[in-house]
Order: sequence, then structure tokens, then C-alpha cells
Amino acid sequence: MTMLERAHAHAVRLGRDRIGGEELLLAVLDTAIGHLVLIGLGISQDVLVWQLSKLDVLPASGSFEDHAVTAEALDVLSSSSGPAETLIALLSAGGGVARVLGEHGVTPALAQETHDRIQARFDDGRNWGSRTITRSTSADPPADIDLLSEEIAEHRRRKEAAIGTQDFTQAAAVRDAEREVLRVRSGLVREWAMSVDPVDLAEAVVALRDEVAALRAQLELS
Repeated sequence: MTMLERAHAHAVRLGRDRIGGEELLLAVLDTAIGHLVLIGLGISQDVLVWQLSKLDVLPASGSFEDHAVTAEALDVLSSSSGPAETLIALLSAGGGVARVLGEHGVTPALAQETHDRIQARFDDGRNWGSRTITRSTSADPPADIDLLSEEIAEHRRRKEAAIGTQDFTQAAAVRDAEREVLRVRSGLVREWAMSVDPVDLAEAVVALRDEVAALRAQLELS
């Protein structure tokens, strides 16, 4: 789905007949990179969504690709396409979204810096096959893999919640974001598997089996 399609889905869900800056930001958060940037900025999505719901609902003042849009959305859509560009454009527009994010200390420069840092991790996941591998002495997966696993769990929670309310358009958008994170994590897992010492990995598997056996024995006794 494009950013415009995601934003339109949010407008429909909210019962609005136009796309505004709020819907565009929600569309950004539906993407894997957008959601990770939000975490990188230290902002709770629940809090941010609540703040966006308190903004005045501005009327449409134009159209973009046959969609009614506010003046803020028209400016942003005319100059951006991807999640990062949309986020920066919203911050630069100085509208309601910029004010809400500004309350969290977010500036265009900070958002760009955070995005670049997160995007570098994504790029590492895509290019794992071309990197020089150095043997690790630990069988513990890198923190990036854990972070992405948490994101996958969050996307699944949001997808199930959307399905529970029969908001299938939102569920599809979250599913797309989940798939992107899964793809990136898969690349990082492959890279980690090539770098970890096989002996360390074997010892970790044996230790895990011992723990499972001990837990099973406790359950049988209880």
C-alpha cells in the first residue's frame, strides 16, 4: 500500500471524508521503519494517537489523486512519498502534527537522524550476504534481532485487535508492516547464524534442552 492509500484507510476508519496530517502520520506509523523511528524517538504510540485525536479536524481544501485532502496534507503529499519523507514534511509543515511531535522534542533534524540510524540497521539486514563475517563468541542473538522480534509481536497484537473490530483495511496495513519487519529480521538472523561459533551455539542448545527438561519435570510434579 502507498502512503496515500494507508492514510485514506485511516480516514475511512475515523469516519472522515478527507485526508489530513493526522492520517498521514498514522500511515507512517503503519510502516515498519516508521514504527521503529517512533520507538527510537522514545514516544509511546498510544499517547501519540491520543494526542492526534484531540486535534481539530480541519476541512478539505483541495484534492490529491482524487482524494480530498487538507492544505497540510496537500503540501506534504506534493513533496514526499515514502515514510521518512512524509514524516519530515509533516514536521516542516508546522501544522497540528508538528505541534504534537514538538511537544515530545521532535524536530525535523532529530527525526531524520533517528530514521537514518534505524534505516542503517535495515540496510544491514538486506545486505547481510555481502558483509565480512567475524566469529562471535556468544550464542546470544544481537539486540537488533530482539528489537525486531518485539516489533513483530506488537504488529501481531495490533493486527489481531483490528481483526477483532472487523477493521480489515487496518489489519491489512499492519500485516504489510509486519511482513517487512519479518523480512529484515530474517536477514539479520542469517547473518548472525553465519557469525556465531558453532560450539557456542551447540552449548546453548544443550543448556536450553536441560532447562526445558527441568521445567517439564516441575510441571509433572505439580
